[in-house]
Amino acid sequence: MRCKHVAHWLGVVLFGLLASILTLCASPSVASALPSLTVLHSFAASDGENPVAGLVAGNDGNFYGTTPNGGAYGYGTVYEITPSGKLTVFWSFGAQGGVNPCAGLVAGSDGSFYGTTEFGGANHNGAIFKIAGQGALTTLYSFSATNDLLCNTDGCWPQASLLPGADGNFYGTTYCGGASRFGTVFKVTPSGALTPLYSFTGGADGLEPQYGLAAGSDGNYYGTTSACASGAGTVFQITPAGALSTLYTFSGGADGGQPSGPLIAGSGGLCFYGTTSNGGASGCGTVFEIAYKPHEIGKLWIWTWVETTLYSFSGDADGSKPQGGLTAGIDGNFYGTTSQGGANYYGTVFKITPAGALTSLYSFTGSDGMAPEAGVVQASDGSFYGTTSNAGANNHGTVFKLAPAAGSTYMLWNHSGQAALWNIPVSGAVASATFGPYAGWTPVALSSDVTGNAYILWTTTAGSASVWKLSSSLALTTSQTFGLFSGWAARSLAVGPDGNVHVLWSGPGNVASIYNIVLGASSTSMSYGPFAGWQATQIAMDASNDLHVLWAGLTSSEAAIWNITTSGSQTSQILGPFTGWKPISLAVAPGGQPRIVWKNTSTGQAAVFTVAPSGAYAVQTFGPYSGWSPTNLALNDDTDSFLMWTSTSNQLSLFDIGSTGSFTSSGFGPYSGWQAIGIAAGP
Repeated sequence: MRCKHVAHWLGVVLFGLLASILTLCASPSVASALPSLTVLHSFAASDGENPVAGLVAGNDGNFYGTTPNGGAYGYGTVYEITPSGKLTVFWSFGAQGGVNPCAGLVAGSDGSFYGTTEFGGANHNGAIFKIAGQGALTTLYSFSATNDLLCNTDGCWPQASLLPGADGNFYGTTYCGGASRFGTVFKVTPSGALTPLYSFTGGADGLEPQYGLAAGSDGNYYGTTSACASGAGTVFQITPAGALSTLYTFSGGADGGQPSGPLIAGSGGLCFYGTTSNGGASGCGTVFEIAYKPHEIGKLWIWTWVETTLYSFSGDADGSKPQGGLTAGIDGNFYGTTSQGGANYYGTVFKITPAGALTSLYSFTGSDGMAPEAGVVQASDGSFYGTTSNAGANNHGTVFKLAPAAGSTYMLWNHSGQAALWNIPVSGAVASATFGPYAGWTPVALSSDVTGNAYILWTTTAGSASVWKLSSSLALTTSQTFGLFSGWAARSLAVGPDGNVHVLWSGPGNVASIYNIVLGASSTSMSYGPFAGWQATQIAMDASNDLHVLWAGLTSSEAAIWNITTSGSQTSQILGPFTGWKPISLAVAPGGQPRIVWKNTSTGQAAVFTVAPSGAYAVQTFGPYSGWSPTNLALNDDTDSFLMWTSTSNQLSLFDIGSTGSFTSSGFGPYSGWQAIGIAAGP
């Protein structure tokens, strides 16, 4: 518990090809890699107790947080912790100002951290504070005194973190107080001037907002209340001027109840994700989505707010009672914690896709902590950092680091129209399967999705294409065929976090077309060009479902990168010319930065460009290596560049390239008659 209490339909033809399995290595098994957890710090009474808030990353690479209890006076602390686990207490509450901070910190534009305390301050109803580094704490605002009915206009007992607004102010909530004593939404300036924006009435608008706000792309703010007169909490929208609308009321049944943790905005449009601590199919809480989208009512489609329950916790290995919100991972998935359940009933860390597929990543044992009540934060190295509110070496909670499992890699080979797909783990045996040959068909490209499925693109010279979806066990699950389209050739495919497949076609006269495919259902298409002297060669997706297209100059040593958003708008960058170099492959980092592989047509050297939105780029150069050529690029789970080289003797080498340019390599082959044609991130 907290401190307190338009579709263009194509003919759908299943490409019914029988797959024969052939083991190319000693064993078909794939090693299972799991995330590893390290306890960075176990709290003692002197440095804090029972952290219920999560961490915030500082610009210095360290993390910052609060505890509601412990410290020099027993009323909580502000602390800094390094990624290696060195903890420093910056402030112990109790000597002055507020006490018992339940909420996490937020970084201000001035480099200071801002936060709230539930109690204390001049009137003992909570306070807003600012702390700069290891300097002294400044109380910016003390919530006003209350009468016997706990009524005041500005609120009391804030339990939530502040949200920096686009106007330079902070926005927040109080659990109680306000005109009707059921909590408030407020705005406060960095200097401490507070304006109440809304007082909850306890009716249909809800009561007792326990968590903070999220910013919408429309300039409004979104939040939740923990209860309401006719249900089990609400989702609301509030304008910067204080006009509040209730968007959804939870029933406490299958849709969940008592929303927990702040909402988090999804990619594209007005879409938010959150958790409830109760309700759902088993009464153990849910993960939900609420989005503003077209909804069919009768025979009419209208735009409205639609709540979707993505997942119901069972209370078993998957966890129970999530108390913290979700975090958007760099891989396009969401990450969170449950305060109970799991293998040891002490809580879990989980991953969930935007579509609702949940994976339990870790179950706490007690010695490493228990009852995490806050979400996690992801660092640039891909690791997640968080807190548990109890247990650990001193039974006062912990700070932990969860390092991601090293993912596997998919590799696609072609032998005269026969395909071989490999799943290569970091350690252990390679799993493989072969398909075909199928007369007239050739495998040409490979991709994967965020849940670990692989996708193979097959083409014919006559203008047909087929997309195969395969599970991580290399079993064919879905296939769909397109064409004939005379004069057109399918060249590349990519899969977005939403699971939709995108196929790039190039046609006569330097024309390109991109198909957006829901496998087994519908397809829409977008066409571009003609652009004289240019050919679209490859596409990639980022974590926001934006498309990136690589165009190569046919006679010049130039490359053009297009970024096409989900709404269809596009921006472009041109790189080059670089005499003697040719762009050959494209991958996109989760943050949206394209990486291009260039090949020197004379020497066989490779250059990997990481391109910033400004058009500036960083370059890593490799080779030349006699007899070898760079052919493809992918991004591994740790966002390192994964560069594929092939040799004239049917060998393959993979370079795992870090941010500094250093790399490790692994080799395969030679395999007579087989050619490696693609790589993609594995499960």
